[in-house]
Amino acid sequence: MPIAIKVKFGISFAIYLLLLLGFVSCATVGSSFQFMGPQTIEVGKTSRADIFKTYGEPFRVGYDNGSLKWTYGYYLYRMIGESETRDLIITFDANGIVKDYSYSTSMKDEKAAILHQKP
Repeated sequence: MPIAIKVKFGISFAIYLLLLLGFVSCATVGSSFQFMGPQTIEVGKTSRADIFKTYGEPFRVGYDNGSLKWTYGYYLYRMIGESETRDLIITFDANGIVKDYSYSTSMKDEKAAILHQKP
């Protein structure tokens, strides 16, 4: 095989591998979920059963200073392009009622909607 053909094949193969790597080089952690809005969670009122019914099984569970904490998380990391993340973290009191929660997102549409909300 002539050298020119080997070089051309080598360059084409390298470009193909780079493109393939770009398409498949992402990692997803957690479970996709849709935040239903702050109206679905009321501190001092919403129960663990209510949260489970609305959001399903949490991705991660644990404790924060003795209080039960559930985390719903979705993390899509890309080698090329922007990563997308979404977190809903809920802390319950000793009676299983929401004590505190927070929601954060880097999803473009959701982020824009939150940024442009009127106070």
